[in-house]
Amino acid sequence: MQFQFEEKVDLAIVKSVKATLRFYNELRKQALTRGEVGNPPSFETFSTMATGLMEATKQVDLDRLKNLSMRDLLERTWAQKLLTYSTKKLVKDSYEALTKRY
Repeated sequence: MQFQFEEKVDLAIVKSVKATLRFYNELRKQALTRGEVGNPPSFETFSTMATGLMEATKQVDLDRLKNLSMRDLLERTWAQKLLTYSTKKLVKDSYEALTKRY
């Protein structure tokens, strides 16, 4: 079961970062269509939004679980995954890709 949670958490992290990237790309496109010069968000803003989406996904997944031990296992898996280098690198790389478009 641990392995299934790890895959699910990894997928949720990637989806959250991609959704954040899409959101800011849409804001950039809207600004361009209005003839405005768009400014990229700060890294802190981008990271906070991505983390917020991750937390929302985590909460939805936790609410679906009835068994307390499974909830604890999912919670620990999330905590471990959010601290990994690969998660931080994914957010950083996505932010850099976004700022190159501005």
